[in-house]
Amino acid sequence: MAFLLRRRRVKILVADDDATLRSGLRELLEEDGHQVVAASDGGEAMRLIDHETFDVALLDLRMPKASGLEVLHRLRASQPAAVAVMISGQGTVDVAVEAMKAGAVDFVQKPYEVETLRRTLKAVEEERAARETLSRSPFGSAAGPILSEAAARGALLAVLGPAGAPPSGAVRVLRIDAESRPPSVFAPRQLYQLNVAIEDHIREAERPVVYAADLTLLETTHGRADVLAWVRHVSGKCAAKGGTLVLGRVDPSLAAEVSANFTADVPPGPLQGMLESLANPIRRALVGYVFASGPVAYSAILKKSFVDSSSKLSFHLSKLQTDGLLAKVDAGLYAVTDAGQRAWRVVRALSEHQAPAVVLSEP
Repeated sequence: MAFLLRRRRVKILVADDDATLRSGLRELLEEDGHQVVAASDGGEAMRLIDHETFDVALLDLRMPKASGLEVLHRLRASQPAAVAVMISGQGTVDVAVEAMKAGAVDFVQKPYEVETLRRTLKAVEEERAARETLSRSPFGSAAGPILSEAAARGALLAVLGPAGAPPSGAVRVLRIDAESRPPSVFAPRQLYQLNVAIEDHIREAERPVVYAADLTLLETTHGRADVLAWVRHVSGKCAAKGGTLVLGRVDPSLAAEVSANFTADVPPGPLQGMLESLANPIRRALVGYVFASGPVAYSAILKKSFVDSSSKLSFHLSKLQTDGLLAKVDAGLYAVTDAGQRAWRVVRALSEHQAPAVVLSEP
């Protein structure tokens, strides 16, 4: 599982009072095609942050005039999109956790190895690309490609109300009208029979897509709560086979309730924070391993060599606990939380380019 890396020139701030290391870092990064701006102490780094915009900042923890953590706080306040990596000669758990709490995404221990630093920067690039992917709403307007692809496979079923029209290429059309005219037209009170017809299609199709064009008659007859339950039921049936329910002609209030209904057990803020945490490839690998293995001990995770040091592992495990993805259970074992499992499934679907269970769309 991997997000697509978008290789591009990155502007990097290197702040280190060691002239030899600073010069070596600059040379290495410029050889790799990056734009580098160097600062010889924390005070200079802060002045640069106030006047220039950076994609990445490599910050020495101990510097004159301002520490790396002080510079990091300034960076977080003025350039929240910038990614910070701490450089430290003190590779302790306390240092790692302190850097994580301040907002660093990773840290590199001195003396660093060139390939270790390159792996870190590659992970930073992957995280930036993943954040862009994960920032897209799972209920967004990606309906066109989904419908076209489903129509080409013969997996598109349209459910239409009185004002609805079938999308191009629909291979099967059911209609909801005031009076039923079987077998393909249903009165809104015949929701059970309508569901049977939809489920027959879902059972037969590979990665089925159901397009519900106009739900006004269903809502008028059954009420908003039952329509939301119907959306969850049909989307669940589709998702179980790798498919999608696409909703058209949805008024803003219903759209908001659909979105809220699908994240009811995880408030939007925390869910988004979890998704952002999982943009980091190391944390994604850790959660994937714990999710697949069940509760596991720290020693077992360390043996998997997701990272190159125990302090760095502690850094990422602490971040995952802070973000609510992992928790310690019996005997100190790590387990994925219920909310974390939900976030993990979203990340896995996006990274594998799967369509979400529900998409809201204009007809």
